[in-house]
Amino acid sequence: MSSTIPFPPCPDCEGPLKLRFDTTYVYCLNTTCEFDGINAGEVVGDHGQPDRGLPRPLIKGRPVPWIAPVIGDQVAWKALNAVRFRSAERHWLCQYCGDALDSAPTAWVAVAQDEVAAGGGLHQNCMELARAECPALRHDPCFVFAEVRPEDRAHDWSAVIERLMAYEQLHDQVPNIVPLLV
Repeated sequence: MSSTIPFPPCPDCEGPLKLRFDTTYVYCLNTTCEFDGINAGEVVGDHGQPDRGLPRPLIKGRPVPWIAPVIGDQVAWKALNAVRFRSAERHWLCQYCGDALDSAPTAWVAVAQDEVAAGGGLHQNCMELARAECPALRHDPCFVFAEVRPEDRAHDWSAVIERLMAYEQLHDQVPNIVPLLV
């Protein structure tokens, strides 16, 4: 992975862009430009991004998920690399390591507020690594991980949500992890 991939220029004035503290958007540094920001995941492609596989490269001591946009020595932690996001959905790739999920009998997806979270599936080991390393997944109790089969993947994840609700009714609690068999 190259650590010198620069931000592209501002789409309005061609001035420099900068990733700010929120790590979701990049902003134009030209004070006369009215450009408010663009999602950091939209400004990177696949060139210069970390390769697939484990272990993940570290930036500032944290492993970088395959789907996270990296520009220079910064990670846009709260954004998704749009090119990789589409590739993960289209080719059923793990959002953490980037490898194919087809080789495993099941994968895992994050569910929050009765919706499957963006980013795609994860291998079980990658899900465990992500839960251990990602502050949002580690500290936000609204994330539940549900096990899914390759044939479950769709734009309609209603079967996964139904399984989560069935688990909650059967066990009278919201779990951290929902296996296929409830």
